[in-house]
Amino acid sequence: MIRKWLNSITLSVILTLVSLFLYGQDLTLFQLFELKSYDFKVRVRGERPISDRVVIVGIDEKSLGREGRWPWPRFLMARLVDRLVEAKVTVIGFDIFFPERETSVSPSRFEEGVRDKGIPRGNVDEVVQWYRTLNDSDRQFAAAIERSARAVMGYYVYTTEDFSGASASRINAEHLERLDFSQFSVVQRFDDRRRPLPLTQIFGVGMSLPELMRAANSGGFVSFVPQIDGVVRWVPTVMQHADLFFPSLSLQMLREAMRLPLALNLYGFGVDEMRLGERAIPVRENGDLLVNFFGPAYTFRFYSATDVLSGKVGRGDLEDKIVLVGGTAAGTHDLHITPFGPLYPGVEVHANVMESILQKDFIIRPQWLQILDVAMIVVSGLLLGLVSRCFQAYATAAVLGILVVGYLGVDFYLFSQKGLWVNSVYPVFTQLFVYTGLTLYRYAFEEREKRFIKSAFSQYLAPAVVNQMVKDPSILKLGGEEKELTAYFTDLSGFTTLSEKLTPEGLITLMNLYMTEMMDALIQHEGTLDKFEGDAIKAFFGAPVYFPDHARRACMTAIEMQKRLREKQKAWTGEDKQLIKMRIGVNTGRMVVGNMGSKEYKDYTMMGDSVNLTARLEGINKQYKTYTMISDATYRQATDVAEVRELDVIRVVGKREPVKIYELLGKKGEMDDRIREILPYYFAGYELYKKRDWNESARAFEKALTIYEEDGPSLVFLERCITFQIHPPPPDWDGVFTMGTK
Repeated sequence: MIRKWLNSITLSVILTLVSLFLYGQDLTLFQLFELKSYDFKVRVRGERPISDRVVIVGIDEKSLGREGRWPWPRFLMARLVDRLVEAKVTVIGFDIFFPERETSVSPSRFEEGVRDKGIPRGNVDEVVQWYRTLNDSDRQFAAAIERSARAVMGYYVYTTEDFSGASASRINAEHLERLDFSQFSVVQRFDDRRRPLPLTQIFGVGMSLPELMRAANSGGFVSFVPQIDGVVRWVPTVMQHADLFFPSLSLQMLREAMRLPLALNLYGFGVDEMRLGERAIPVRENGDLLVNFFGPAYTFRFYSATDVLSGKVGRGDLEDKIVLVGGTAAGTHDLHITPFGPLYPGVEVHANVMESILQKDFIIRPQWLQILDVAMIVVSGLLLGLVSRCFQAYATAAVLGILVVGYLGVDFYLFSQKGLWVNSVYPVFTQLFVYTGLTLYRYAFEEREKRFIKSAFSQYLAPAVVNQMVKDPSILKLGGEEKELTAYFTDLSGFTTLSEKLTPEGLITLMNLYMTEMMDALIQHEGTLDKFEGDAIKAFFGAPVYFPDHARRACMTAIEMQKRLREKQKAWTGEDKQLIKMRIGVNTGRMVVGNMGSKEYKDYTMMGDSVNLTARLEGINKQYKTYTMISDATYRQATDVAEVRELDVIRVVGKREPVKIYELLGKKGEMDDRIREILPYYFAGYELYKKRDWNESARAFEKALTIYEEDGPSLVFLERCITFQIHPPPPDWDGVFTMGTK
């Protein structure tokens, strides 16, 4: 009995230490879980009251419909500034850019100007001079900004040295001259200046025209740095270039509105303190502020820019307001993913930051919370170790449920009421981890696992793999686990027609010959058979024994299977009979793999979105008249061993995110000579297709088909180009082809 207690406590200590180790490693998977739990807490907390001091004047669909497409003439922007000044707003912040000069005035605008000026038609010189005045609307816009004495211009930055292809240039003395009045008011440094600070660095910058920047009171950067999952949660409030420190647009607007200095204290570890007047702003050492979102998109008050221009929205609505001017229409491309979901206007992110500072309402994640995390992990692990010896499995599970629910309840209270972001994932993970480990130990899972391995895997795994699993059962997660693998689906084309011509005995013989050859190829590359479904084979690579080159092995298996089919099919079906062909789909991604099924009957199988996509790719071969299709995720891991050609970027049924697909042509350096000959024409046609040049694209694909008339992808794109010449896609077409069927 004492030994059982010691074993249980020892195991719980070990499992707790493992959990602490994983916590210290800060693994990406747990980071993602924690970020998603944070998003969930934000959404559950819901919308909160705002002060209504910050409003947004949006370039929305209504404005574009009435005033014309973006970008607007600068005289119109000048008029918008004048209207806002007439409305007595406190400050105007531009979350839009004007990097290029306006070069012409439309004829209608010219006639309007002549008519408004009352210039006689015969006075040519005066008319020409007035046209030139109208045509210099950049100057009119700059003058309006300068007259307003309350404008803050946004600019965007690039925080890496590699920003090739971006519409920005390396920051230089001219840029710094424009930003001379856009730095922190007070910067106190207590760091060793020979060592870099952990602040975000500015390497490239994109600004509005010099006269617009100089006419404004100041400028602030508007760039966000989304986290690893693409969601905006933290935003930078300070960035550094050399010994200069620049605040964000949000801070600059508040400084202009409140007439208070922006102060920054720096130590070797980074930002020690940031203040707006006496108002502390709780940023991280790198200067990032956690955005305390006040609600979903359009929580703040939005006014249409066209209503401001027409006078429909005026002083009664805007007096003493802090006004952000930005794009909210889909065509302005300033939409982001936030904890409240996608399509969140970037301009409203700035509004949330300012509202948070105005209300002194922040979410913070101080360093001392790590002590709470460690304490919860240790207490949870050891407590479950003791409970598991005192109670049976069901009672222990009930205690586990109470601990998890109780912790999450306290966690949410601290978040919603105290503004503290406490780690949700690791303490709960520790409780589940220790409970699972102790439960498996009590039921001697090691021996059961070995017996299962021998009985379940010997028929569809290589003997060497089975032996390795028996020696080390820990590599197999019987309960199922999520991991990155490569799924592999095959199906025969034309098999139904062929089977109708065969006797039942002949069909069985053919299937046995076919499956034997295909399984030999699969086992040769240590793939795992999932199941047979008629003439289809479902398999995966990388489990139960993981190997990092699972994508490469899958590609080599596909090449080998197609080679064996070509070599054997005439012998199987006869010279005078229809040849069978095989379609293959390969995709790499995260999927759940493990022992699944009922209590009595289980199957080691895979499931998940990545598996579903693999099945779709196998079927999509029919639409592109190809026989082996792989996803971009697979190609990125097999690029050094496989010859491919890019087929398309598609959106499959049931999925919003597009997927780039490739045809697998052979091993590196090996492919059919006819394909090699037409590839230059195919790639030329494909690039022209993406540029919407349907005529020239069609000619390129016709050249390819002249050389090899059976090339399926060239024929598909030729037909598509012909269709688009008659019925072109919409102007906002992004090149993604949406599949109509599964």
